[in-house]
Amino acid sequence: MSSLSDTTGDIKIDNAHLWTLSLFIDAGSISMMLHNDGVADSLICRHIALAKYTTDDEYLRVLENAVYDNSLLLGDFKRVNVCVDSRKYIFLPPGYGTDDEVRRAFDVAFPDADGDFVVSRGYNCRTDVAFMLPRGVYRFLMRTFSNVPVRLHLEVLCSYFRGQTNVSAINKEAVYIRDGGNVIDVCAFRQGRLQLANTFTCRSADDVIFYTLAVWNMLGFDVYSDEIQITGDRQVRAAVMPRLREYVTYVVPVMMPPAAMRIASDAAKAPFNLIALAI
Repeated sequence: MSSLSDTTGDIKIDNAHLWTLSLFIDAGSISMMLHNDGVADSLICRHIALAKYTTDDEYLRVLENAVYDNSLLLGDFKRVNVCVDSRKYIFLPPGYGTDDEVRRAFDVAFPDADGDFVVSRGYNCRTDVAFMLPRGVYRFLMRTFSNVPVRLHLEVLCSYFRGQTNVSAINKEAVYIRDGGNVIDVCAFRQGRLQLANTFTCRSADDVIFYTLAVWNMLGFDVYSDEIQITGDRQVRAAVMPRLREYVTYVVPVMMPPAAMRIASDAAKAPFNLIALAI
């Protein structure tokens, strides 16, 4: 039976090379998910809070300490997936140009940005993505997890939802509510083509509704035929969905795909972004 709690010290697994580790790293925590494809209901999730810090240099040391203090993360796993949160990112058409050309475009959007610059290409969202992490973080992740691809959290969501979208189907706005409703990630598609990807900070359920409808109206989606899909925090989701239906006919929860249910029967309890990253 799968286990979901707040610590890592009690986790004991045999044959780490049969397990997949998926990580989401943001400014305040590391969320992790372990699963073994060969063992039914093997899902294990944990949330590791980071210590307080005030500078980027301190953040790097705090992140390093959190990883090294949880030696489980350093196991010889079958596969390791890593996604990171960043508020400094741009999405570009596929094949936009060389990394230097992408960096010039990034500098236009963020002229004062300083840190580790990362370019990610070729995933299912059909865009190139550039983002920045605090200095030293990308290099730490690459050497610690054996040169694993480091992906932008928002790109992982866009790739997942695009994969669930028929190119000839209705337009769709997907909303992921996280951090207790304090943050939402929004991905919007017109006939399968990514139109918008953004992260919004929220103070209440009213803000979740406001930003969701603001994106909807900005893109001119149809209130009778197009669709809003919502996942993430259950309590906030339950609060906002009836109110969104006052404005948009089709507001539905995101359904777990069969691939997630093969990971564990209670996969819906795991962080959705880690499920999307793992499958």
